Amino acid sequence: MVINVPKKRYKRAVDRNLLKRRIREAYRLHKEQEFYNQLPADKGLLLFSIQFVGKEKYEFTFIQKKLIATFKRFKTLILPNEVHQ
Repeated sequence: MVINVPKKRYKRAVDRNLLKRRIREAYRLHKEQEFYNQLPADKGLLLFSIQFVGKEKYEFTFIQKKLIATFKRFKTLILPNEVHQ
């Protein structure tokens, strides 16, 4: 997994690192139940990259909610014939 927070929007490394830590933690907490368990084992290699495009330093709960929504959207793309919850 790759997380990218652009230096163009966040000049200070402290701000970029804060956002990356929040995204990494949200990913760590939800990767098993929302993401990996839903993927078929026989589909091959998966490369996952997150590009942060926000203009503010969002709170962890907001980032967590958006990441879960992204996982659900990704599941509909990778498994279009499956019934999703």
